[in-house]
Amino acid sequence: MSELLRNHYLFINMNKFYQVCLSLVLIVLLTLLSWTTEALALNQDNSKELFKLGIVQLEANQYTEAIENFTQAIEINPDYTVAYYNRCLAYLHSSDYQHAIADCNIAIEQNPQLFEAYLNRGVAYYNLQLPAAAIADFNYFLANFPSDYRAYYDRGLAYFDQEKYEKAIQDYQKALELIPQTNTHRIATLYNNKGLTYLELKEFDLAIADFSQAISLDAEDASYYCNRGNAYRRQKKYPQAIADYTESIQRNRKQGAAYVGRGFAYYKSGRQQEAWEDLIQAAAYFRNQGKMQQFHQILFIIRVLRHHSTFSSQIA
Repeated sequence: MSELLRNHYLFINMNKFYQVCLSLVLIVLLTLLSWTTEALALNQDNSKELFKLGIVQLEANQYTEAIENFTQAIEINPDYTVAYYNRCLAYLHSSDYQHAIADCNIAIEQNPQLFEAYLNRGVAYYNLQLPAAAIADFNYFLANFPSDYRAYYDRGLAYFDQEKYEKAIQDYQKALELIPQTNTHRIATLYNNKGLTYLELKEFDLAIADFSQAISLDAEDASYYCNRGNAYRRQKKYPQAIADYTESIQRNRKQGAAYVGRGFAYYKSGRQQEAWEDLIQAAAYFRNQGKMQQFHQILFIIRVLRHHSTFSSQIA
């Protein structure tokens, strides 16, 4: 065989060898790719299952467990926007507002059209006593959903914290116009908050009207009677105030505000012994709750009123 033919023969054999090797490499790569694809698909399925479990736990108020499952879903799929959004909700319910904001930020970054994240972030800002930031988020949400009562209600709370009472009332009223009438509990809350705002404006008759409306919708909430009692007391209508405070205490004896209010109303009505008893009861409540500032304030008030009472009786 000539050298040329021998070289040609070797070349052909080498080509066949390389072709076989290349085929084997391709087979291995395709197998690995298939395994990777299957693994990714399996991970995606696991992520979805964890997310679904988190949703069930969120709806069952099991917030710690929900956060754990949403976190595992996110670890598998860092682009899982709705997992961040729902973990934000779980953090909100857990009063972990910093983490809630962080999750809302990521959800918004991944999907700027996820407007509910702005609403929830606004709630977190509000609870961190950042009303200006909260209002900015509520404004953005309302620019896109102008008929959503929740944002008006939440923005009203933020305006109240800023002492922008007229704006707060406007938002509460707008929320009352938009809210489904079947949601009586939230409607009662809205009337109560509007009443508190009128109380700040010293519009006592309007405040009483709103508190009465709240009571007509939810007669079991002790705070509504206490708030109306405060309005009556500031009008110096002490018998009505005492009646409301008494009703509030009967519905919930574990509170301090109603005892304080009734104590003042008793004192102004000349019923001093009953006034001391209520104020002492209020002081004990605040002490038991660990609210030592309020506890010492009540003790100071008792000393002042007793001194004033003794001084007045000596003059008489």
